[in-house]
Amino acid sequence: MQQRFISLGVILIFLISWPLLAQEKDKVFCPQVANYNMDIVLNPEKNIIEGQEILTWTNSTNQPTSELWFHLYWNAFQNNRSTYLQEAQREGRRLVANFKEEDWGYCRVESLAVLPAGNFTAVDLTNQMTFRQPDDNNPFDQTVFSVALPRPVNPGETIKLEIKFKAKVPRPISRTGVWKDYYFIAQWFPKIGVFENEGWNCHQYHAHSEYYADYGTYDVKITLPTAYIVGATGELVSSQVNGDGTTTHHFHQHSVHDFAWTASPRFLVFKEKFRHTSGKETEITLLLQPYHRRLKERYLLAVKNALKYCSQWFGEYPYSTVTCVDPAYNSKSGGMEYPTLFTAGAYFLDPPGSQRPEGVTIHEFGHGYFYGLVGTNEFEHPWMDEGFTSFLDTEVYYAAYGPPYFTRRYFGFPVLFPQIKIPVEAEGISRHRQTARMDIMQRFAWQFMSGTSYGANSYAKAELMLRSLKRFMGEEKFWEMMKTYSTRHWFKHPRPADFLQVVEKFAGSQTVDILRQLIYQEGALDYALSSIKNHHLPPPRGLFDQNKQALAEKQYSQNNYLVEILVRRLGEIKVPVKVMIEFADGTTITENWSGRELWHKFVYQRPSPAVKAAVDPEFIWLLDINRRNNSLTTRPTPWSWLKLTSRWLFWLQHSLEILRFLGS
Repeated sequence: MQQRFISLGVILIFLISWPLLAQEKDKVFCPQVANYNMDIVLNPEKNIIEGQEILTWTNSTNQPTSELWFHLYWNAFQNNRSTYLQEAQREGRRLVANFKEEDWGYCRVESLAVLPAGNFTAVDLTNQMTFRQPDDNNPFDQTVFSVALPRPVNPGETIKLEIKFKAKVPRPISRTGVWKDYYFIAQWFPKIGVFENEGWNCHQYHAHSEYYADYGTYDVKITLPTAYIVGATGELVSSQVNGDGTTTHHFHQHSVHDFAWTASPRFLVFKEKFRHTSGKETEITLLLQPYHRRLKERYLLAVKNALKYCSQWFGEYPYSTVTCVDPAYNSKSGGMEYPTLFTAGAYFLDPPGSQRPEGVTIHEFGHGYFYGLVGTNEFEHPWMDEGFTSFLDTEVYYAAYGPPYFTRRYFGFPVLFPQIKIPVEAEGISRHRQTARMDIMQRFAWQFMSGTSYGANSYAKAELMLRSLKRFMGEEKFWEMMKTYSTRHWFKHPRPADFLQVVEKFAGSQTVDILRQLIYQEGALDYALSSIKNHHLPPPRGLFDQNKQALAEKQYSQNNYLVEILVRRLGEIKVPVKVMIEFADGTTITENWSGRELWHKFVYQRPSPAVKAAVDPEFIWLLDINRRNNSLTTRPTPWSWLKLTSRWLFWLQHSLEILRFLGS
């Protein structure tokens, strides 16, 4: 009897708790500004997607708007006069040189109407659509359009739209498309821009820009042939076989700002659970190409390491799913991120220690933080995503695997040199040195001098800036600051000033002044140890009073060397640095220099000469473009010739290896 009461009690508690558990599971993380309910069908024979979306959009600003702006990203691939392809052409990228008529892609709105909801009545707006070119006035670019409304959407008000569209899946140009029977579908639907107090933020699609959108709930039904395996943003709610050779897959995810999906009949599917320290679980799905079966465990371990360290350093990953896609060879969709779903990538041969696929897996998962959770505007502040994520992936990789091996590829085949491990200080420094004086770091993505400058500033310089900041602040305070910045701005759209505000709280205004130089100022950081001069003092001579004569003789007997150390600032960036001086008797002195003047002399009277000196001896400022001038020694070394000949020997070795290969 007692056991029956206990059983009934458990059932009763479950019935009472179930609605609360369901609410917790469906609990959204932020205001849902742009919500999409989509029903789409893929025709693989024609590579056409036909669909309908119901967009529910809320004006979250304090300004009314009498128009709505949208992205149609795939129109960048409809002809070679789009802004995207013209910019790529100017850089020498022949992306569409061999395109046939069926290879082009597009996204076309067939109808757009306001649905009756709230204070809005039904009205067809299809004829109110106008293509816009806010960035370059290119009349051939149709990646942005606006539509005039019958009346403004006031602050806090919500409007509901029905949009019917047709999209032609392009042959892969960048990030998206169809290759044989592999589809990767990204930025594929009419997508509303971001309305801010300053107006609509809705840039054209550029060759070096990515994306920016508001958070919302995506409820998407995808119908395609049953043979295809599908992966997508969010949770799979159901898969319904339709009886006509097709299946409809239903995905749902709240609190994201994009939706991407992939499909192929060849995917191998693997699932594992990752348990966080809090007890929460995240389901990992790996969609693997059959020819990469051997990489299964390495992929899964890389995702687990990314979940572990990112949750520790930047806040616990909040979503219940994450999907890692191993992209098809030649699909041009590798190394790209979307909410809860990303593509990694591997070469034909990737031995352990070569950083692939681990490095790219960690990097693209990491974008789920500084692109996904922290809603960075990648059009306008690319370094706040790419640079932060480059820093993240390096930190996670070195923590999980240790330093990677130096690797070279010969005719596509990797050769590892296990005896040469890449120190963390080397990550990104070469790219930065080549471009340090090309651009400032804070530019719109398409406004850099070249693709090389865009990459070096948005990725390498920002990564080096954060790693230098970590050394300058100390690890404990730095990680506390980064976690605060990350979690404070989840589901928001922070700008550089928001990051600097957090830095000031943890490191003070002096540190913010340094970062402002690195972000906004032209020029490079370069400090040099210019000279060491040791003067052997002569005995005291001349006229002294009795007390001064004794003092001069005493000083001479104890300190008969006058030492002069000259340090110089050769770059435009000014940071505080330490200067270390070592003397022949083994003693050392460490001085602090503000680094603001063009030069500074440290002068000492010592019993022995200086034998070595270094500026920034702890290598805090990784952005210094020339480490070779940071130290000097007066002691001859038998190894100095290595500095001059090592690079020559390096290239000689490679030349001989190539000749040997050709000769065999």
